[in-house]
Amino acid sequence: MRDKKIKLIYFSTHASEVKSVNLTWKRILSIMFSSFVVMLLLVGSSIALFTDAYHNVRIASLSKTNQILNGQLQLLNTKVAEIETEMQVVERSDDAMRIKNGLPRFDEDLRRVGIGGAGEENPELNVLPPDLQGQTKQISVAVSELARRMQLHQENIAEVSAKMQKDSVLYKHIPSIRPVDDQYGHVTDKFGMRIDPFIDRAKHHNGIDISVETGTEVYATAAGRVEKAENVYTPWAGYGKHIVIDHGNGYKTLYGHLSKVYIKVGQKVDRWNLIGLVGETGRATGPHLHYEVLLDGKSLNPERNMLEGQIIN
Repeated sequence: MRDKKIKLIYFSTHASEVKSVNLTWKRILSIMFSSFVVMLLLVGSSIALFTDAYHNVRIASLSKTNQILNGQLQLLNTKVAEIETEMQVVERSDDAMRIKNGLPRFDEDLRRVGIGGAGEENPELNVLPPDLQGQTKQISVAVSELARRMQLHQENIAEVSAKMQKDSVLYKHIPSIRPVDDQYGHVTDKFGMRIDPFIDRAKHHNGIDISVETGTEVYATAAGRVEKAENVYTPWAGYGKHIVIDHGNGYKTLYGHLSKVYIKVGQKVDRWNLIGLVGETGRATGPHLHYEVLLDGKSLNPERNMLEGQIIN
């Protein structure tokens, strides 16, 4: 086998000359090995060149991506700052609303409950460059704080709304208007000590007397339920035909010396409902309405409750 040779004969089709080459197996193997090494070198060089080119393209792409991310984070920082400014306006409005409705304003520490520190660690952020990691964490903390403050704002709206609804019901049941139209009559006898015309001596007057013509309409001064609607009376004694309305929360009103009573015991009434007509029944010296306001059984000055529609106890 070692003595055997391979003879290669080659010639040109345009010439008659014939050439030949004798190759031993050793020579053939040497040529094949050399060709294989050259091929490996060529493939390795090609891979290296391709890898370098790919890395360069990848680095350029990542650099561009980092620039874009950095720009987006800066925009987010600006937006968070704008929202923070708007949130401060909302919180000042919340405070004003709470004060107006008799609720204590929120403490600043309460608005930031659970906020602070670096927050929960997110392993996915570790793949970002250090500067992007810091900006991302900063924005995350700011957004978490704004979310908490927004939640507190929503809770405030619910609390204030409930308080306003409760107060609205309460106000409807507090006497606060004149029992007769403002253009009719004037107060002839005020609340407090006065000379009683029937005994000519000083005596406390538990209400006010509004002098108006007989038949003038009388209105309920607040919502409530009729506790008394007296149509039977003794001449020159007591309140004559009169009405007592229980408004709840300790408030009651009394309307005396009526000529007509239009409501019944147990009936519900609202403010401005017509309940009767002015007269001079009972212990009266002329047509007028005797009007009383009581709180927990204690007489109040009705004029203070009627002062420009304000509720003053």
